[in-house]
Amino acid sequence: MFDAIGIVGVGLIGGSIALDAKSLGLTKKILGFDKDEGVLDRALQLGVIDKKGDGFDVGECDLVIVATPVRSIPSVLRDVFGKAKDGSIVIDVGSVKKPIVDSVTEFLEENVYYVPVHPIAGIERFGINAATNGLFRNAYCIITPFNGMNKEKANIVGEFLEKLGMKLIFMEPKLHDEVFGFVSHLPHAIAYTLVGLAAKKNENYRFIGGGFRDYTRVASSSEKMWSDIFFMNKVNLIASIEDFIGELFKLKNKIEKNDYDGVIEYLKMARLFRESLDG
Repeated sequence: MFDAIGIVGVGLIGGSIALDAKSLGLTKKILGFDKDEGVLDRALQLGVIDKKGDGFDVGECDLVIVATPVRSIPSVLRDVFGKAKDGSIVIDVGSVKKPIVDSVTEFLEENVYYVPVHPIAGIERFGINAATNGLFRNAYCIITPFNGMNKEKANIVGEFLEKLGMKLIFMEPKLHDEVFGFVSHLPHAIAYTLVGLAAKKNENYRFIGGGFRDYTRVASSSEKMWSDIFFMNKVNLIASIEDFIGELFKLKNKIEKNDYDGVIEYLKMARLFRESLDG
């Protein structure tokens, strides 16, 4: 599909896209761009990229994928747009969209085409050593359209994402951030908080079993990445936290009042909805 793809931020997501693009024959060459020279050396060693890029000099690339931490994406996109060649496509894979889209529309280049996307795929490990083939197979990917987005280029991006194995959904940026503030960012906040609470109860650590470990698995994710996400989607995350606290208090009140039937009904409602999520 592309003669050359540039990956800016060669970590789990960027590196995994590179591996799949190469193995599926979607590009002839992968260039890696990262502020950490050691990351690029490791990416070359692992065969994730074919060539190290210089700064943000992405002029050789037909498709540029910005996969840096979300708070840095607007400034990185500004630099990338200034170096991208005419006709190229630039996408970012950040998990917060509206602040990025709003900022980018202020400095879009006329002949460089921007398409914001969010692949719903990830694991708790991070960095170039976590990059893996097949990470995106059967995963959803959200494209968040904005006024002025080139539909033809968006279709090309969509075709590329589908060839990586993803299922496409279109969602406007504001709604995206509201939804993922609840279904993704809130669960991570809860997991980190629960593990933080456990860390203060050291004498109980030896009793932690599989349920606790499974529930809090995502608290092993990068604290830098998730701090960036929490602050960039601050308003939606806070609203979701308040909703969660309200629900937790409802359950607490039923228990305090010895409302056994009420607790049974609440837990049953939750169980049935959880089962419905698996189809």
